[in-house]
Amino acid sequence: MKAQSLENGKMADSMILAVVLVATVYWVLDSILNIFFSNKFNLIAQLIGPDLYDIYIRVVVLCLLVILGSHAQSIINRLNQAKQKLNESEELWRSLVETAPDTIMTVDQAGVIRFINHALSGKPPEAVVGRRLYDLLPAESRDGAEEIVRSVFHTGQTDTFQLCMGEQRNPTWHTFRVGPLRLEARVIAATIISTDITEFKHAEELIRYKELFDNVGDGVFILSRTGKFIESNGRIEERTGFAKPELAALPLSDLVAPDQAGLVATLMETARRKNEARCEISLKTKAGAAIPFEINCRYVVYLGKPCFLCVARETTQTKLLQDQLVRSARLAATGQLAASIAHEINSPLQGISALLNVMRTAYDGDDYLKRKLDLVKSAFNSIRDTVKNLIDLNRPGKEKKQPTDVNQVVENTTALVRSLLMKNMITAELELAAKNSTLIASPQQLGQVLMNLVNNSVEAITGVPGYFERAQLSPRTRGRIAIRTFNLENEFVVELKDSGPGIPDADLNRIFDPFFTRKKPMGMGVGLSICHGVIEDHQGRITAANAPEGGAVFTITLPLRPEQRDNWKAAS
Repeated sequence: MKAQSLENGKMADSMILAVVLVATVYWVLDSILNIFFSNKFNLIAQLIGPDLYDIYIRVVVLCLLVILGSHAQSIINRLNQAKQKLNESEELWRSLVETAPDTIMTVDQAGVIRFINHALSGKPPEAVVGRRLYDLLPAESRDGAEEIVRSVFHTGQTDTFQLCMGEQRNPTWHTFRVGPLRLEARVIAATIISTDITEFKHAEELIRYKELFDNVGDGVFILSRTGKFIESNGRIEERTGFAKPELAALPLSDLVAPDQAGLVATLMETARRKNEARCEISLKTKAGAAIPFEINCRYVVYLGKPCFLCVARETTQTKLLQDQLVRSARLAATGQLAASIAHEINSPLQGISALLNVMRTAYDGDDYLKRKLDLVKSAFNSIRDTVKNLIDLNRPGKEKKQPTDVNQVVENTTALVRSLLMKNMITAELELAAKNSTLIASPQQLGQVLMNLVNNSVEAITGVPGYFERAQLSPRTRGRIAIRTFNLENEFVVELKDSGPGIPDADLNRIFDPFFTRKKPMGMGVGLSICHGVIEDHQGRITAANAPEGGAVFTITLPLRPEQRDNWKAAS
């Protein structure tokens, strides 16, 4: 409709101009003819007469004046309308610019701000108009920004740059898009649109930190002020066995032993007061095992709320290494002690042994004295065995190693102790591996280790008050020792499990220490130390634990030979 009206207006203007042009041409010609020829060639004057012609001229002039005045008024009206529309358009664009979320400004070639819609660098628009843009930017970014603005004026090409503004504690990131403002073909100013991309930068950093968070080797988790899990990475989930939704429903205190709950409270309280804290805590797995961790805790703000950022580093291997170092030092010390004891006692023992043999021969006919001498001989043999154990403690690797069928060693040892087991009403159960049971080892030493473990299990089972009375009443109440051998990928495992009372948790880390024993006053505490030394000499491991159903579990792990490992991998 507006286009049709505009077209009609243009047509009317053309007709009016044509009429005025024709009248003007006629009037000019008529005036020339009157000057040179009077009214001789004036057809109109001759037709209407001189008097009416004068009136005609006045009417024509008046009409022309009316037409011109009307046209002029029409032009003025249209100019006013155009000006109004221009003002409305300007107001619209100004409103759009002022309400735009981005900062929009124009700068001249010297970088002076001529217009800006929002505050910049914390200063209102009226305070920055007339100032150089570069003076409002960080010092390290001024040269780069000035170069880009000059390039836009020179090339007429749009360019962008980013910079960080604001305070160090609360920085904001902005991207600046610089484009040319042209008048005809000339660049008269540069238009700069500044967009706040702080949230985008935070999201970008969050994604990067999330990747680090999930892939870091240590366990990382975030706790609320009440100690509940807010976030956790894959490592802590992998080691504890709890999925993220399961952890989210638990406080950290539920993942530690009851006697360590106070450590969790102390850890968070110290971190709250000092911003950081550290402690060693064992976290319970979903399966019920306990894994030692060193936890470093910091008091931070996460998603606008105060919380605890914790890094948990597993110390299992560290503990094992420390224990090995301590045990090695103790073994070295006890080895020296054993050597001294052996040196001091061996010579008197030889004399006592010879004297006992002489006395037994001399009193061969006296049964009473012979029985007493046999008791002395038994006590002497016990002393001699103790000295031998002390010597063996210092030199576990003296026996020659050879291809040894571990299953056969297990069967032979079980046969040797069968009478002992029957006497104590204990049943032996064997479950042996089908293959890969031949290792390079000392059969004598492995047999000694198994014999020692079996003897310990027998003592543990029979040491429970009332055991024999219950065992005599029902076979179901008798003791049980189960020995199982099986293959792992690169190792051969011997597992001995008994039905005894188990090992106190406080003793599990000390049970292989030299001279540590709970069989006081009779025990010397060297048997398990010797077992540990023998297995380490075979490049293996021996561990002790408590079975979930009760009883102690000793696990011996020995390395397979290279060809056995290859066969195992090929078969799998």
